[in-house]
Amino acid sequence: AVVSTQSGHYGRGFLRHLNLISINEFDDSTMSTIYNSIVSWHLAAKAFPPEFKTLGQSVVNATLQVYKGAIKNLLPTPEKSHYLFNLRDFSRVIQGCCLSSIVSIEDTDALRRLWVHEIFRVFYDRLVADSDRDWLFTFTKEVSQRCLQRDFDVLFASLTSDDKPITEDNLRSLLFCDFSNPKADFPKPYLEVKSIEKLRILVEGQLEEFNNMSKKPMDLVMFRFAIEHVSRISRILKQPRSHALLVGVGGSGRQSLTRLAAYMADYVLFQVEIGKGYTSFEWREDLRRILRKGAESETHSVFLFTDTQIKEESFLEDINNLLNAGEVPNIFPMDEKQEIQDAMRKIDKTREKAKQTDGTPLALFNMFIDRVRDQLHIVLAMSPIGGAFRSRLRKFPSLVNCCTIDWFQAWPEDALEIVAHRFLEDVELSEEHRNGVVEICKNFHESTRNLSIKFEQQLGRHNYVTPTSYLELIYTYKNLLGKCREKVAYQRKRYTVGLEKLDSARSQVSQMQSDLQALQPQLVVASKEVDEIMVIIERDSIEVAKTEKIVKAEELIANEQASVAKGIKDECDADLAEAIPILEQALAALNTLTPSDVTIVKSMKSPPPGVRLVMEAVCILKGIKPDRVNDPATGKKVEDFWKPSQKLLGDMKFLQSLKDYDKDNVPVAFVKKIRATYIPNPEFVPEKIRQASNAAEGLCKWVRAIEAYDRVAKVVAPKKAALAIAESKFAEAQKSLNAKRAMLKEVQDKLQSLRDKFEENTKKKKVPTATLR
Repeated sequence: AVVSTQSGHYGRGFLRHLNLISINEFDDSTMSTIYNSIVSWHLAAKAFPPEFKTLGQSVVNATLQVYKGAIKNLLPTPEKSHYLFNLRDFSRVIQGCCLSSIVSIEDTDALRRLWVHEIFRVFYDRLVADSDRDWLFTFTKEVSQRCLQRDFDVLFASLTSDDKPITEDNLRSLLFCDFSNPKADFPKPYLEVKSIEKLRILVEGQLEEFNNMSKKPMDLVMFRFAIEHVSRISRILKQPRSHALLVGVGGSGRQSLTRLAAYMADYVLFQVEIGKGYTSFEWREDLRRILRKGAESETHSVFLFTDTQIKEESFLEDINNLLNAGEVPNIFPMDEKQEIQDAMRKIDKTREKAKQTDGTPLALFNMFIDRVRDQLHIVLAMSPIGGAFRSRLRKFPSLVNCCTIDWFQAWPEDALEIVAHRFLEDVELSEEHRNGVVEICKNFHESTRNLSIKFEQQLGRHNYVTPTSYLELIYTYKNLLGKCREKVAYQRKRYTVGLEKLDSARSQVSQMQSDLQALQPQLVVASKEVDEIMVIIERDSIEVAKTEKIVKAEELIANEQASVAKGIKDECDADLAEAIPILEQALAALNTLTPSDVTIVKSMKSPPPGVRLVMEAVCILKGIKPDRVNDPATGKKVEDFWKPSQKLLGDMKFLQSLKDYDKDNVPVAFVKKIRATYIPNPEFVPEKIRQASNAAEGLCKWVRAIEAYDRVAKVVAPKKAALAIAESKFAEAQKSLNAKRAMLKEVQDKLQSLRDKFEENTKKKKVPTATLR
C-alpha cells in the first residue's frame, strides 16, 4: 500500500500487517539536479543559444525557492484546505517552461516572463485570500530579482503605460497561450500575448465558429476576465497528462469556458447526462464509454464533470482513481477487456518497432491505460459553497495533487462593466443613460459584495454574491424597463386618442351650430306639415276601425263554414279509412306479380277450381262475357270464362289495367253479381286460393278490395256531395272575406303611410332642436 504523510493516522492493528518503508522528501540539491537535467536537455533539444543554459539553472533555483516559500507560508486551513503543495506543482512549473521554443522565446527576458507566468498559473491561481496573493506577488518579485537578476519593473515594462511600479493587476495582462496565432502549424508555439484586444477578437471568432457548429450555442461575453481563464484552461489542456480543478460559484463560466477551450484545442469534449434514475451502474457505463473513446481514437479528449452531477460519492472515488492511476479498478468485464486488447493490438502494430509491446494481454491493457493518461484530460468544476467541497478534497487527495487548480475569483470591475454593456446593447437608451445604468448595476453588485464580507466578519454567516446574481439584476432591470415603457406608451396612446376625440367633438359642435341656422326655416315648415297630417290620421283611423269590425264579422262566418266543411270531410275520410288499406294491400299484392306468374296461369290447360273462380270474378269486373260451351255431363250450354280469361291474361297490359281500374265508377250489375256469387263463396278467400296459385291469390285480394271499396264509396258519395256544397259556400265566403281584407289593408297602408310621414316630419322638427341643445 502507498500512502501519503498527509493521509492521516493509521492504527497499529493495520500497520502490524505491513512492512513499513518510509521515503523521505528530496533535499534541495537532489531536486535541483533532477530539474536542471530536464531543463538543460530541453534547451539543448530546442537549440537555444548558450546564454539560456545558465538562465535555465536560475529558473530551477527560483522555482525551488518559490516552492519552499509556498509550503512554509501558504499553510492549509479549514477555509484553505487546498493549500497543499508537492513535487507535482514544482514539475508543473518546469513543464510549463519547457513548452517554450526558439520561435516563441525571443530573448532571455521572454523566458523570465514565461517563468513568472508559470509560477502564477501553478501557485497564484489557487489562492483565495488577498493577503496570500499579495505575499506571493511580493515573494516572486524578490526571487526574480535575486535569482533571475532582473528587476520586475524593467522586465514587465510593456505591461504598463506609465512609469509606476508593476502591480498584481498589471500582471493580469501577462498571458502565454498556443492559440494566439491560428495560422501556425502543429504543434502550435506557446507564445506571449502582446495585445489583449487582438486576443479577444480571436477568441470571439472561435466562439462564433463554435456556436455555428454546436447544437447548444453559448451566449458569452469575452471580457478580459473570461479570456484570462480560457487561456489558463487551454494551458492545462496543452500539457501532457494534465487535469484541471475549476473552483467557482454558479455563473462564473467554468463549464462554458472549458467547452470553448476544448474546441479551440480541437479536443473532443465528453460530459455525462444525469437523469432522475441515474445510478452507479449508468455511471460506470458512461465511464467505460469515455475511457474507450479517449484511448481508441487518435485525438485528445476532455471529460468535464461538475459537482452537481455527483449523485453518489463513489463517482468521485472513480475520478480520484482516474486522476491518480489512469484507470478504475475492475471497471471492465472480461469480454470488454478482450475487445480493448484487440483494439490496442491494432494500434500497437502501427507504431514504431521500438515502441511496440510484447503483445501480451497485460502489456496491451497497460498500453490502454497509458493512452488514457496521455489523451484524456479531466476537468472538474466545483463550487466552494458549503462544507462538501472541503470534505471531498480531504477524502480524495488526488483532486488537489493531480490537478492544476484555477480558482474563479469575483468578477473585477472591468468585467462587470463590459457584461452590463453587452446585455444592455439591445435596449433603446441614450449613451449617457446607458453609462449611468451600467454604473448603477456595477455599484449595486460591488456594494452588495462588500456588505456580504462585513456580514460574514460580524455574524460568521456567508452570503454569496455570484455572477448569476449580477446577470439577474440586469435581466430584471430590462424586464421592468420594458414593462414601464409599455405602460407609459399605453397611457400616452390613451391621452393622444382623448385629445383627438376632443378636437373632433369641437369641430362637430361648430358644424352643428351652422347647420342649425340653416335648418330653422325647415323647422317651421315641418311643424305645419305635422299638424296637417295629424288631422288626416285621426279621420282615417275612424274609417279603419269600421272596416276592421266588418272584416272580423266576415271572418266569423267564414270560420263557421270552414268548420262545417271540415267535419264532413273528416266523416268521409273516416269511412274511406276502412276500404283504402284493403285496396292498397291488394295493389301491393299485384305489384308482387310478374309477367312470368301471369304466363304460368295462362298456360294451365286444366286450371284448378280456385283459379277458375278467381278468373271468373276478374272477367266480370272487367266486363268480359263468357263463352257458351256444351257441358260434358248434361250436354247443355253452360258459361265458360276460361278461354276469355286466357285471352285476358295474354294481354301485355293486364296487370297495369288492374292497377288503373276505375274503382269509383264500377257498374252496379258487376258489383251485384260479385257480391251475390263470389264474396259469400267460402272457396273465394285468399288463403285457399294460395294453395292453387300465388298469382291467383293476388287477383283474389284485388277483387275483394274492389268490392269493399265500392261498398264504402256508396255510403260516402252523399257525404262527398254535401262536402262539395259546403266547400263551395266556404270558397265564396273566403272570396268575400279576402275582398274585405284587401280593402282593410289598403286603408291600413294609407294610414301607416300617413303615420310614417308624421314620424319623418316629427324627426325633422326634432333635429334642429337637438342641435340647439
